[in-house]
Amino acid sequence: MTPSQKPQDGGAAPKTLDQLTAADTAWYSSNDEEVWSGGPYETRKEAEQEAKASEHRLIMQATKWPIRVSRFFDQADFIERAEESLYDIANEDGDPILDFTPEVNLDLQARVRAAIDEWQVAHQLSPVAWRFDTSGDVEIAAWAKSEGSQP
Repeated sequence: MTPSQKPQDGGAAPKTLDQLTAADTAWYSSNDEEVWSGGPYETRKEAEQEAKASEHRLIMQATKWPIRVSRFFDQADFIERAEESLYDIANEDGDPILDFTPEVNLDLQARVRAAIDEWQVAHQLSPVAWRFDTSGDVEIAAWAKSEGSQP
């Protein structure tokens, strides 16, 4: 185990890439269907309690998927950017310098993505976007129902 892979959380083993990028489904609360300011909460009960405490009328269960960073590396984009940087040292016709076979380019993509995956695991990175990937129906919180509040 390298120093960057030292167990965290009191000696627990580092998470795998699949664990770092596994979906997280939780409950949220809000007064606005577009911006969910309360949460994440592990249970509906917790969401209901916090909704009441925060005077949030709405609750919803939603899922976020952490980002697998390597999916954003594309060999074609990389080669194109590299060629643009090399333009001044190309021949007078501007012929490509990095003109490799498709097999070589796909190998580059596989190797770089594997290195990015290894880097993500080594640093235990689990970046999550702001928006939900999937969500259930918006519901009126129990306290708001009892007071006759409308969404």
